[in-house]
Amino acid sequence: MTITSTSVVIVGTGIAGAWLAYRLAQRGIETVVISSEPVENTPAVSRQWAASVINRRLVQDDPDSTADLFEDASTTQHPELQPLVRRYFRPEFAELSQIVDFMPFHFALIPRHAVPVPRLGAGNEVVTAVLDKFISLGGKIIEGRVTHLNVADGVCRGLQFERNGEPHKLLCEALVLASGGFSGLFADSMTNNTGSLLGTFARCGGTLANLEFFKRFAFGDLTRRRLLYPQDLEEAHLYRDGERATWLYNAQTCYPPEKFDLEVFQTYWSRNFGVPHTAELASGSVSLGPIRGFSMGGIAHHQGVSNLSNVFATGEARHDLAVDYTTSLPWACYLASGGMLCDVLSQRSRTDCLQDFPLKPVPRALNVSLLSEVRRHLANFQDQRFSEKGALQFIAWCREVRKQMHCDGQQDDEDFDLLILAEAYTQSALVRTESRGYFFRADFPCTNSIMSNQYTCARYDIATDRVDVDMVVHDKELSKSHY
Repeated sequence: MTITSTSVVIVGTGIAGAWLAYRLAQRGIETVVISSEPVENTPAVSRQWAASVINRRLVQDDPDSTADLFEDASTTQHPELQPLVRRYFRPEFAELSQIVDFMPFHFALIPRHAVPVPRLGAGNEVVTAVLDKFISLGGKIIEGRVTHLNVADGVCRGLQFERNGEPHKLLCEALVLASGGFSGLFADSMTNNTGSLLGTFARCGGTLANLEFFKRFAFGDLTRRRLLYPQDLEEAHLYRDGERATWLYNAQTCYPPEKFDLEVFQTYWSRNFGVPHTAELASGSVSLGPIRGFSMGGIAHHQGVSNLSNVFATGEARHDLAVDYTTSLPWACYLASGGMLCDVLSQRSRTDCLQDFPLKPVPRALNVSLLSEVRRHLANFQDQRFSEKGALQFIAWCREVRKQMHCDGQQDDEDFDLLILAEAYTQSALVRTESRGYFFRADFPCTNSIMSNQYTCARYDIATDRVDVDMVVHDKELSKSHY
């Protein structure tokens, strides 16, 4: 049966989207989830690589005593994040525990298994179990590539998606973006998610925030774009420019786990980006370096509500998770966000009259060669090579390519939106004239105290085809609620 309308549409089948969908279905709210690939083959980090680790203190301690888990050297953490976790996490985790049994492992709780250690892929098992519950409650999952958001006068009425080359549309009362981050925009990333839907959101008038910050894991296999786990490093030999990397060996025992990645990034990598490093692993020799994991930026929001009416955000698509220590925290934040959004969406008034919109032609999918070019340009002015000249040249290149797309009638495909996001990131990095947290600029290697507690807000102006960025203090939240 073809679905043309529903109450809520959720884009994304990681734990954030799956959990919100399940909680809405429990309340009898008609919900459709859109997955860009077959659910059993979704390549999201939260499904294939995640071990579904949750910090035990969030369950056992007084919530007010866990603030140290959310320490934030960037000082850009969203002020709603900690109150959100304190209010919602425990009941949400209690509900999840009815679906998946968890067991203790040192500082964490992990899904119960015969092998009592964190397992890569356990996250996929948890999400699959949640989605099965969602479907059993009448929820629906659609495979499709979202191509357009139907936004008019700042109000979203639905979206268009493509499946097998054919266009389809969904009318809805609320659209939730749980589509993940955008670190795949960069060559030194362990994910493939380029975040073009964030560019689509911006093209429709949405505000993006905090784009310049990324979690940078200390040990990454840059050859195969994957994180190196402790078991990978047990028998590994690390080299700096052909010599034994003594500092990196010692660092593994010098810093506590919650400080390790940030300390190694700030103390070592920011001074050694230009020096070649290798790791001799059991599987062979690879290029070694810090690797991007979670993007700490995304959709600007207030209580999950974006500046576009009827558009909400959860998971990594929000810009909440500006924290230095992400191990065992993201899933807790996503569960809490799902609980909060379930309340918000349940309280909205229903309507029997959904506004239809015409189908547009199916745009082409992302051009892989363009993505490679974007990654090459970004690498040319990142970290130790950062220069305003290089960044401005890249912005000019993005605008020139988009101008040609306008002439070719391609201003609403993934390539165009990717270039909007790439410019928004670059403009945000230019505005932050300092180094802070995991953000590093060689031309401004020190922290600028004036920029403490400020985050970047990026907006795309369709009339001028350019992105403008401002520094904003958190207590001057620009987005408005549309309950």
